[in-house]
Amino acid sequence: MDILRMIAAGLVYPGLITALAMGLLYRLLLTGAAPRVRLGAALGSREGLAALAGMLAAGLGLAAMPWPFHPAGAPHAWLWAWAGLELAFLLPLAPALASGAPKVVRAAIRRAQIGTFGRALLWLAISTALAIHASWGMASLPAHLLALAAALGAFPIAVGWGPFDDETSLTGAGVHAGLPPDLRAITDLAHDVAAGSLLAAALLAALPTGIGPAWIAPIQIAAGFVVLASALRRLGGRLPRLALPAILRLGWAYVAPLAAAAGVALIIAGRLT
Repeated sequence: MDILRMIAAGLVYPGLITALAMGLLYRLLLTGAAPRVRLGAALGSREGLAALAGMLAAGLGLAAMPWPFHPAGAPHAWLWAWAGLELAFLLPLAPALASGAPKVVRAAIRRAQIGTFGRALLWLAISTALAIHASWGMASLPAHLLALAAALGAFPIAVGWGPFDDETSLTGAGVHAGLPPDLRAITDLAHDVAAGSLLAAALLAALPTGIGPAWIAPIQIAAGFVVLASALRRLGGRLPRLALPAILRLGWAYVAPLAAAAGVALIIAGRLT
């Protein structure tokens, strides 16, 4: 019975199918159009297989989070979610990094560097919030609010949105250079699944989903998902693309202090309770 529950969690909810749904919703809210993907084209190429592996990793990462109505129970292994969601972003980049084309490799390295930096800050905030997931008293409230602020600042960097996206003026089509349309579509879908899953995980951790009736948590996450993705869509194209040094300065100057302050607030909350 436990094995069946684990399989259900990994494949259906909150696993692979949920991750795919989050990715499709993320794309729809961000661009207004659903992706058109031929999965058959993915099976015959390393780019397609890497994208499929990334989507599977996103599902496994979500399954390790403490979701309401989790079939296998609310797991305490949410640190494994970091590994799964990190692989969800990095695995689809492996073919570009190994392509040997200087422009493609340069674009993939930029995306990997920026994304890893942003996700490190994001997971610092998420881990603080998850450590006191079911505690929203006055002592723990500052830690939660600071973690939420840090997560909101880190997420666009973590997923390479807008100013943190590929610099195509130097690299042509970025990591997609030379790929046929079908493979571009499947790699874009893998990125959307990873981004949508990461956004859902961040909202699960940062919002008060661990208190009150379990049925309220999905409503909170869905509302936050729609609001944030819609806000990113409205801001899309209005900000200039930033160079890597500028992104690092921005993260260290604004997001990192918030994440560090959330950790300090967590320590203080632990001493007060």
